[in-house]
Amino acid sequence: MGGTLPSSSFILQCTDRAGEEVRLIYSPHDSMLLDEKGRHLITDAMSLEHPQAEAFAPTSPGWKSSAPTTLKIQLGMRCNYRCSYCSQASESNVGTITRTVDSDEFLAGLDLWLKGTPERIEFWGGEPLLYFAKLKRLVPTLRHRFPQATFSIVTNGSLLREEILEFIERFDICVSVSHDGPGQHLRGPDPFDDPQQAHWLRELWRRRGGAGRRVMFNFVLTPANADVEATRSWLAERVRDDHVAVDIESIVTVFSEQALNGHSCWNPRDYERLAQSIIDGFVNGKAIQVRDLARRAQDFVDSLRARRPSSALWQKCGMDRPDQLAVDLKGNVMTCQNTGAEGKHRIGHVLALKDVALDTVTHWSHRESCRHCPVLQLCKGSCMYLHGDLFSQSCQNEYQFNLAVLAGVLRRLTGLTLRSISGDIRRPQRRRVIPLLEV
Repeated sequence: MGGTLPSSSFILQCTDRAGEEVRLIYSPHDSMLLDEKGRHLITDAMSLEHPQAEAFAPTSPGWKSSAPTTLKIQLGMRCNYRCSYCSQASESNVGTITRTVDSDEFLAGLDLWLKGTPERIEFWGGEPLLYFAKLKRLVPTLRHRFPQATFSIVTNGSLLREEILEFIERFDICVSVSHDGPGQHLRGPDPFDDPQQAHWLRELWRRRGGAGRRVMFNFVLTPANADVEATRSWLAERVRDDHVAVDIESIVTVFSEQALNGHSCWNPRDYERLAQSIIDGFVNGKAIQVRDLARRAQDFVDSLRARRPSSALWQKCGMDRPDQLAVDLKGNVMTCQNTGAEGKHRIGHVLALKDVALDTVTHWSHRESCRHCPVLQLCKGSCMYLHGDLFSQSCQNEYQFNLAVLAGVLRRLTGLTLRSISGDIRRPQRRRVIPLLEV
């Protein structure tokens, strides 16, 4: 790890249903939640081994395996939308420009470097459906070679048509449609406003949704859609199915100066709305209908049952793991699928994987704020390659989001209302620029 971890715990100040004060003691570094008498609140402990995560940093670079469990193929970084908080905003101009025929060369070269069988193969843009010609070259061959692998794309849903739906069905591709519900205007046009596009989105759900969960509608939490249940209901109404599968992509992360000074910043009232909607969701059970909230809650409970140490935590995105590999059609290896290989995030090439050096990231254990954070087990470090103000604001958003999840899980498990947390909490600060005035 990145040094000696603090052993101090945090005091969770709560009230019970009668309004009486209750104090809990929580240590995120060894996943213990205790009452004031030192008794574990989660008693059905599991006996699990916890392999230590590798704490990569620019001075201690990570590496990549030739047998990835997840292979992320970046098709190109063009997009027909201009989201105000785009995760590729600072990287789209350094993405590798490839041709459709590069797909054939990529496939022909797989045996030179790819070992084993990926469990997941993801096709990324930009907007991946702008690269449908490349998908038609790549997917049939990869499906034939890896029949058991999960294939997936993330799309804004604006380019769907019958040919694409048939292709998705034929090759069993899981689809995540990025749509922010009532906050969609921060992304761009709303495909549900176009009758033809709305038809294809509903057709996608009708053919691929339901129990199989081959389609999800994903939204980013922003100040424009800070109410989780309202966003779920909005999407259900447009899809015309109250059982629509929804997921939270994330709370908005700050990847550019434009986003830093715009819609990625929340005010206290927005954070309060978000927290209340999440806590209410855990009380009434509707939060469990949102996959990300259900997953976070279960992971947190499991961390308590297994006494999971923080030393076992990789980054939340997983892209610091050696078995998670992002490549473009030229074989360049990148930090992640949202970065371009013509810039600083090119970390190597598939034909020389032993030389790959993931020196563009900082593991959470090297950040003081993460090492002194009560929601570390829920957050797992925000974006691993951000620094400065971009990281500070992203961290603040993640902190508020995960505090709400913690409060919701506590209410669900114990009936207690979390009022405050005290302890050695250290938050990253945005720099303050004071302009010099000419005298």
